[in-house]
Amino acid sequence: MAFLAFTTAQTDLSVAYHGHHTSALVLLSVLIAILAAYTSFSHRTLVQQASLRQTRFVWLSSGAVAMGLGVWAMHFTGMMSLQLPVAVDYQVTLTLLSVLPAILAAFVTLYVVAMPAPSGWHIIGGGILMGAGIGAMHYTGMAAMEMQATRLYQPLMFAVSIVGAVVLATLALSIRQWLAPLVKRRALLDLISSVLMGLAIASMHYIAMHATVYLPLSEPIVSTAAVMTRQTLGTLAVVVAVAILLLATVTVLLRRQVQSAEQSQSQANAKVQQLADRLHRIAARVPGMVYEFRLAHDGSFTFPYASDAIRDFYLMSPEDAKRDALPALEVIHEDDREGMLQSIYQSAENMTPWRHEYRVLTEQGTIRWLFGNAIPERDPQGVSWSGFITDISQRKAAEQKMHQLAYYDGLTGLYNRRKIQKCLQELCAKEAGEQRAVVLIDIDHFKRVNDTLGHKAGDELLRQVAERLQQHAPAGSACGRLSSDEFVILVTELPGHLPDYTSQLERFALTLRHHLQQPYDINGHYFKNNFSLGYCVINENAVSADQLLKQAEMAVSHVKAAGGNGQQLFAAKMYQQQQHRNAIELALTGAVAAKQLSVHYQPQIADNGLVSGVEALLRWQHPELGSVSPALFIPLAEESGQIEEIGYWVLHHTCQQLQKWQADPKLAKLTMSVNISARQFYLPDFVSIISQCLDKYELAPQLLILELTESLILANLDDAVERMLQIKRLGVRFSMDDFGTGYSSLSYLSRLPFDEVKIDQYFVRSGSSGNPRDWVIVDAIIGIANTYGMKLVAEGVETAVQHNLLRQSGCLCYQGYLFARPAPASETEAWIKQQTAASEC
Repeated sequence: MAFLAFTTAQTDLSVAYHGHHTSALVLLSVLIAILAAYTSFSHRTLVQQASLRQTRFVWLSSGAVAMGLGVWAMHFTGMMSLQLPVAVDYQVTLTLLSVLPAILAAFVTLYVVAMPAPSGWHIIGGGILMGAGIGAMHYTGMAAMEMQATRLYQPLMFAVSIVGAVVLATLALSIRQWLAPLVKRRALLDLISSVLMGLAIASMHYIAMHATVYLPLSEPIVSTAAVMTRQTLGTLAVVVAVAILLLATVTVLLRRQVQSAEQSQSQANAKVQQLADRLHRIAARVPGMVYEFRLAHDGSFTFPYASDAIRDFYLMSPEDAKRDALPALEVIHEDDREGMLQSIYQSAENMTPWRHEYRVLTEQGTIRWLFGNAIPERDPQGVSWSGFITDISQRKAAEQKMHQLAYYDGLTGLYNRRKIQKCLQELCAKEAGEQRAVVLIDIDHFKRVNDTLGHKAGDELLRQVAERLQQHAPAGSACGRLSSDEFVILVTELPGHLPDYTSQLERFALTLRHHLQQPYDINGHYFKNNFSLGYCVINENAVSADQLLKQAEMAVSHVKAAGGNGQQLFAAKMYQQQQHRNAIELALTGAVAAKQLSVHYQPQIADNGLVSGVEALLRWQHPELGSVSPALFIPLAEESGQIEEIGYWVLHHTCQQLQKWQADPKLAKLTMSVNISARQFYLPDFVSIISQCLDKYELAPQLLILELTESLILANLDDAVERMLQIKRLGVRFSMDDFGTGYSSLSYLSRLPFDEVKIDQYFVRSGSSGNPRDWVIVDAIIGIANTYGMKLVAEGVETAVQHNLLRQSGCLCYQGYLFARPAPASETEAWIKQQTAASEC
């Protein structure tokens, strides 16, 4: 017999068996369905209250088994109610298997019902799964029937049974959510929900029963499967299911009672714990030691009452303190003992409240701070105080830490800037006549230490420098750290017998620098560094503390400008120089907009006398400051960031001039060399700026040469090489300016995509002046450039001797006053055309 077989148009339904249902068994099946639903809702609370995932799964599973068995029992009870004119038996295997879909459907039902607020999608999805599970159980149970008849399903009624199962399951899952706003009592809500869901479950079964027809067979069937009579199986199923449902229900009810008892016990324990914690907090807020202290007329001390904390504070018992409190004085720090006694006597004499802070020694020999607070009262025996003593060691430690943080450097332990300024103000406030000075110490190239050895090594160097400053500073001096690599010494006395204080200060600075320059042992590696010192004298015309530090900083800046590794006394002219620099920097702000900047061009002459290119040189003519040297205003522009705007203007101006020369046949092959600053080169959009200039002015890219200094490239070698390669792909060429003045030119030259090398004018002048070592460097530069196929240009050629030496060494392109000075574009054009004409003749 097929698992699922359907009637067709040719099926003769007139011969089908007609059965009827026994009312009592139908009613019993409905009650079983209601009891199964009640089991589900009973387990709902247990699932929701489970705190662990494993516990939740256990309750879901047990509830699903109980409810699934109940639904299964409802099905077979309903089957028992159907009376057919043929004997019906049931296959054992399929009958037992049919319980599994029922349990799965029950699991889905309980999962959705246990949700605090299931969404519509949860209800619909749960209804589909629940209806499908109960349907699968029903038709599996029907397939287990063994009888002298063929079992067929009417297609339409079969579809109605499936759809009806899903719809009724969905309605059953949503019942509780609909009823919750109307029924407030949980027990009543569970009962009503169980009745409605049980009716829905039973309805699914009987709808599906009406989809089945039974046709008689002409020949008897022979079954090899193990079977049970329907009476035996039905009775057994009902008994087992009802027993399990009753047992599950009793278990749930008992578990609820146990949980209720546990919850009550837990709440009681929590209340007790809450009260205990509150009492503990109140006790903890009571100051350490509550006491009554008496000073008798004969001068004896006693504690008529003392809490047990006296053992911890004074290392004595309350009983001993009642007889004699004098041993408590031995615990008080010897530096505070006399002051404490005086405060007690003063309070007794004036009858004023006693408040005093003092230190005591613990059993371990450490120090703790105590604060006593008491009100005095006279009595016949003398004066007594009632009050308390608290431990304020943490507060004192916090105050000390705050003081340390406020006035001391965390890394070196020296005074910080705030403390130094305070000390300096005190020095300035002293009467004239005492010789005092401010010595500022700056570590040269400290950033290089961090970059090469790491920040931990840099911190270790700072600590060791601080130790040497403290070791070699004159007695009475104050040492501090002002910034990352800047230290200061406030000198009050100087040893020595030199004729004047300035000479003594210079000798001290020289000696200090000598000590600081000795090698440092940093993690097993010896390291030596240079220092720049600047100092100023505090005299009767002393200015403010900030101005004194500024004077010392100016002196250090003067040393730095000279190359560092030196010392300098502040002079008034440094203020004038600083003011002049500030004025130049301020005036430079509007130089581009005011059209005060101009570009001059200096030709580059090949050995055959022809001009191969020009270098663009920036000039500034200010209406008040006059002609400002590029050596002065360009570094200021780089420091202030104005070089970006100026560099942008120069680049466009020179490209526009190169465009004009390209249109002139006599000047069309000239190259234009433009100096690029570090800030400009490392702009994120610098490559696109070059590309835009080439497109805007329609330039032949090989005629534009960007001059970069060696220090610019080595600041970030990998990034610089990548940018250079991107620009070279545009066709633009590069020239290395001031070659040979850096640290690693020769070793890095092979990595750098330069087309041209410029020999710095320092080597040209020094070598031609009789310094053979510098000319050896020139020869080496020329040889290396020729090896790499780079064009050579010698800068600063001013004499015929220099010219001849360069020619003999193999340099065949020159730039300098010997040939032409930098001039405006019009004058440069005329000079180049005249030079070209002369060379052709």
